[in-house]
Amino acid sequence: MFRNFHFIVALLVAPALAILAWYAADTALGERKEPAKEGLGYELIGDSNCRYESGTCTMTNGNFKLDIQVDRADGENQLAVRLESAHPLDAMSMGWVNPGAEKTEQTALEPANDRRTRWEGVIPGEASTKARMRVLARADGTSYYGEAKTVFIDYETSFGEDFRK
Repeated sequence: MFRNFHFIVALLVAPALAILAWYAADTALGERKEPAKEGLGYELIGDSNCRYESGTCTMTNGNFKLDIQVDRADGENQLAVRLESAHPLDAMSMGWVNPGAEKTEQTALEPANDRRTRWEGVIPGEASTKARMRVLARADGTSYYGEAKTVFIDYETSFGEDFRK
């Protein structure tokens, strides 16, 4: 059986053809990515670092990405927010929804650089780790919105050191 040249070639070529066929079928029949359309809203999804004490929450939709860091501000019941965006933003606002509250008040953030990719601000209100963060960003006439848990606010490690520096 293994002395037959045709059988050996078939064993080597068949896996390569199967993989090639899989990619060809995906290219021909798979979903096409569409660019964001002006005037529409798109939901941002919180990455895994939003679900534990990481100090950072990354929210994405396709290639649109927001990196959010929240620290306790000097004042009581205030949180300082720093946000990095992969794209220049026209406007940015955030707010907290604590358990039992139905509405949130969005606070506008201010651009911190000329390219409008870094935004900063202080948001009033105490956000417990059971609260939810709501984000609204506008870029090129398109709205991006999302909601994530605020567990990530308190940065904790098992070593007791802050490695974000």
